[in-house]
Amino acid sequence: MPVAMKLAVISLVFCYHVAGQRGLGVNYAKDGIDYAKDGVDYAKDGSYGYVPPSLVPTLHSLEQKTEKTISVTCCDKKRAVSKGQCGNGIKCEGICEKETEHEHAIIILSNSTSKNWCDITSGSTGVLPQWSGSHGIFNIPLNFINWCTWSVTHSSQISTYPVCCLHPYVYNNVEGVARVCCAEFGLCF
Repeated sequence: MPVAMKLAVISLVFCYHVAGQRGLGVNYAKDGIDYAKDGVDYAKDGSYGYVPPSLVPTLHSLEQKTEKTISVTCCDKKRAVSKGQCGNGIKCEGICEKETEHEHAIIILSNSTSKNWCDITSGSTGVLPQWSGSHGIFNIPLNFINWCTWSVTHSSQISTYPVCCLHPYVYNNVEGVARVCCAEFGLCF
């Protein structure tokens, strides 16, 4: 293969890799999260993501279709007030009392169990918006999908675990997953 052609292929691979890392509405801000209107935004360190109100119904639908139990922690300000499970045919919406369908949710991508996720994602750090508004104080669900990276290693597995379409590593790095997520679930980022 001529040198010029090799350089062209390397450039294309590099561009694809860089563009692929920016999928799913990812906007890494210097100080945390930069909000995209129609996508999930991830913390700079990649440990969690902010699901905007426009995607919460999609999140709930994908969770119910996922053939795995998903742990949910309900946060009121900086503390956990309850825990629940959904997925495997069980609806996720309404797990947290005072939760409204049109508010945001958080997906936890990290495997760290030692962190106080309610405190980290409370909005008091300036990374996320404060969780009070016209509905008063309400509970925010933290949906743990850290298991996606070892559960979806091939695009054929995404139909079993569709909530993993919202995991940036799976979406951007497992060959064919982005295509399946787009075609089957309308998640075309």
